[in-house]
Amino acid sequence: MEGEQSLRRFSPELMAQDPNVRTAVSRLPPFVLFHGTADYSIPSDASKTFAQTLQRLGVKAESILYEGKTHTDLFLQDPMRGGTDDMLEDLVNYIYADNPKALAKIAEAPPRRRMVPEFMLKLAHSVSPF
Repeated sequence: MEGEQSLRRFSPELMAQDPNVRTAVSRLPPFVLFHGTADYSIPSDASKTFAQTLQRLGVKAESILYEGKTHTDLFLQDPMRGGTDDMLEDLVNYIYADNPKALAKIAEAPPRRRMVPEFMLKLAHSVSPF
């Protein structure tokens, strides 16, 4: 992102704190930030501090961290693995929190099937620069 000199321009946390946009920030919808603790590109603490900044500015925000997951595990490898997907379950529970019938129906759904052999997912995990 063009290095430290551009941090103020590209950092959502720093932009949210800009007095010129505070009113707009306070009108944002709720935020849920999903982040793996083994992310190489962005430290997971960045999501925690961004959520805390948004909360201080009046936005409903939370961060959910996934131990040992990289940047791409959450939205690439894990969904392709099939079976249980922690982030998908958290997302579905968040979206349908006020709809017990929908949650019950989703709970009855068959397990998701694997899309890719495990060795390919492990390879993707090991070569990912994120």
